[in-house]
Amino acid sequence: MELSFERFENGRWYVVFPEWEGDQDDLEMVEGADKMLDALTEDGLYSSLDVDLEEPADGEYFILEMEAHDPDGAFYNIVNCPKFEGIIWLCNVTHEFFGDHPDRIYCRVIS
Repeated sequence: MELSFERFENGRWYVVFPEWEGDQDDLEMVEGADKMLDALTEDGLYSSLDVDLEEPADGEYFILEMEAHDPDGAFYNIVNCPKFEGIIWLCNVTHEFFGDHPDRIYCRVIS
């Protein structure tokens, strides 16, 4: 599944989710996820990731590995990403894509 992210004029990153009926603020990438997108973007404005819950056959991916989960979201450690190290937080909007917060999310940078 491809997920796209856009940096708005206010400098904040948001996941592109046209079907979302809630507040735009719910789609903001915060607590490290914004810093990860800063590191992954080519042009500073957009980034797209191919994300999967199954381990891809080739090695061109990095992993979001869950560290902790609470009622509001989950913290993920970034593994094997050459451009970013650290822990990010993903809110419960993640449930809209995966049904829950998965233990591992495999990611490849598309753009």
